[in-house]
Parts: sequence; C-alpha cells; structure tokens
Amino acid sequence: MFYLTDNPWPAIIVLGGLAICAFVVGHPTLRKLGLVFGMGAGLVYATAEMITSNRELVEIAANEILEGFQAEDLAAIATKISKQSPSLNDIASRGLDLVKFESDFHIQAVHLKSESDSEIVVQIRANGNITERSQLMTQRAAELWETTWIREANAWKLSQAVRLNPLTRKPRGTFD
Repeated sequence: MFYLTDNPWPAIIVLGGLAICAFVVGHPTLRKLGLVFGMGAGLVYATAEMITSNRELVEIAANEILEGFQAEDLAAIATKISKQSPSLNDIASRGLDLVKFESDFHIQAVHLKSESDSEIVVQIRANGNITERSQLMTQRAAELWETTWIREANAWKLSQAVRLNPLTRKPRGTFD
C-alpha cells in the first residue's frame, strides 16, 4: 500500500494501458474487462489522493521547518521539534545566527530508511543558496541529513538530526 499511496502512477498507467488494449481488441468480453481495468485505475488514483502516508507527513513537517529557517522564525521551527530534544532548538538558533537560507533553498528528496508506528527515519537532501552572515557571502550549498521523527500529540516531530556528507554519506559536524 505504501508504494501505491506515494506513487500511484505506475499502477495507473499499467491499468489504463490494459483498459485501452482491451477496448482496441474490440471483443465484447474484453471490453467489459477493459471497463474493469479503467475503473481500477480510477480507484487507485482516488485512493492515493485520499491517503497521506507517514513519509508524506514527515516531508510536510520538514518543509515547514525549512520555511521557518527561511523566515528566520525560531518559534515556527520549535513547533516542529520534539519536546524530548531541546538541544535541537539550540542548534537551530545557532544555525540562524550563522547563515541565512535564501528562498531558492529547497528540499530535493526525502528517502525513507525505516518506519514504525511511533518513529520514522528519513534522509533529507536539500540544496540552494545560503548567505554566511559573518562574511555576507552567498554560496550554493548541498545538504544531506539523516533525521529521526517521533509521533507526539498526533503529529510528527523532529527528535534527532545528523548532518551527513552528501558524497560519502558519513556523519560530519553540524557547523562544519
């Protein structure tokens, strides 16, 4: 079900293709089967639109954190951080003091590593321009973070974030 809710298009294309083939052949029995395939494609699409997976909810929360950084709104960022991880608020504050995230900085990919009912681990790849406040120099940056999210009060909250080297995927310092 996870695959169908996050990317239903392969199933929709296959079912739609089978429906078209069944109609083109023209045999009355196959036309009925084509109708079933067409309705199946519609059902897959409708189901995917109605269901929001945990990965999608985490991606939304991660984008809201990024928007908080771009707006330089520490309070908005803190609402997405777990109460069990107050050190992340300090890291966010220090990050805001060091750099400004430009409006073109965006999350490029969210890859699920593991998932349970109460915890989800994802790697988040982001890139765009940032401005170093000490030097007023803007540069392009590529970031990769391995993040752990926990369910608190019916919402996903960031509980751990480890900055990774985008090429080697090995941990590196948060402010390197």
